Amino acid sequence: MKKILFIIITLFSVQQLFAQKQLATHQFILPGHSNDLNALTFSLKYNLLASAGWDNAINFYSCDTTIKLVKTIPDAHNAQINALKYSKQGSLLASASNDLAINVYDSTFKKIKMLVASSGHAANINALTFDNSGKVIFSGDDAGKIIIWSLETQKIIRTLQNSVQVNALAMSNDPRTVIVAGQEPTIRVINVANSQTQRSFVGHTDVVNAIEVSPNQKYLISGSNDKSARIWDIRTGNELKKLPVDCWKVTAVAFSFDSKYCATGCNDGSIKIWEVETGNLIESITAQNFNTRDIVFFKRYSQIAAAPMLRNSSDYGVRVFQTELVDPITAIEKVNLTKTNIVVNKFQKEIDNVLKERALTKQDSIKYQIQPLKVLVKSKNLNKTPLDSVRIYKTPSVK
Repeated sequence: MKKILFIIITLFSVQQLFAQKQLATHQFILPGHSNDLNALTFSLKYNLLASAGWDNAINFYSCDTTIKLVKTIPDAHNAQINALKYSKQGSLLASASNDLAINVYDSTFKKIKMLVASSGHAANINALTFDNSGKVIFSGDDAGKIIIWSLETQKIIRTLQNSVQVNALAMSNDPRTVIVAGQEPTIRVINVANSQTQRSFVGHTDVVNAIEVSPNQKYLISGSNDKSARIWDIRTGNELKKLPVDCWKVTAVAFSFDSKYCATGCNDGSIKIWEVETGNLIESITAQNFNTRDIVFFKRYSQIAAAPMLRNSSDYGVRVFQTELVDPITAIEKVNLTKTNIVVNKFQKEIDNVLKERALTKQDSIKYQIQPLKVLVKSKNLNKTPLDSVRIYKTPSVK
């Protein structure tokens, strides 16, 4: 009995060992930066990754087939850049800095707006986000001030006051509110008209460093100094999953673009990927020699990027990790390919049966939508005709 129990425990341990993929080191480092990084953002529309940090520069990387640096704005700000955000439409990029300014760039990397006012921010800007229309920007600073800016007029629409330093901002589908995380355990949904807390996400026991709303607008993920990340129902504020991240501070969070997966990054450089619906740990990137300041999924989420603040190193640049996730785009392509093969096989069998009796005719060409070769139509040795002598160039759709 003890022997059987030992075997069962051993098999279970082996299964758990291989249940998730452990990645020990980063796959490669993107060139272009000369100092630590603070922020990353991704444009799904243009398949562009943008990065920024302590060298005051913004880099843009094309991620179509291979990742390559396509543009550097060397002096985007006069001080370190703390936050980057693409609009929901993916055409505009906003950056926020310790120089108390917010810059907005278009799809050609041209600066089209600079948001700064005498009554604006007086403390370091840590967070920003676009509203869903892409016409308004929210920004938050060390002093707890949240400013709502009009991109059209470049003026302040309204100023809100949070009770503590603002660490992160996010938008839901409700344009009347903004979600605020800061130097307290509670995440607040603030009414933009009167600065009142409309709803709260309660559960963390320490400072909340990062938040993000899922693309399907169902979930909010948060990362805290309480060694946990949590997934919330964005409509009710109820906690759905507590992710046992097992690190000192969760400093970055992200959702995949189909909202199926989420990722957490820690101050020890470790990154974990989770399944949103179940809260199961899918993949783990072991601790690195840096503090993870930000993370993003790529369009094809077989890759994930991290913005590092290095320890005892000057090997600056975005870290890109290969994951074991099944790529959503590849999966769709595989399904379509499988369906096509089913159609081809179905009609190939019918054609093969015809070939056993006679040569193909013009009527067959119309019926099966095939292109018969002349040698095949006039062939006398029908049974010896190779199967690939018929080229199917179009098939009826499967109903």
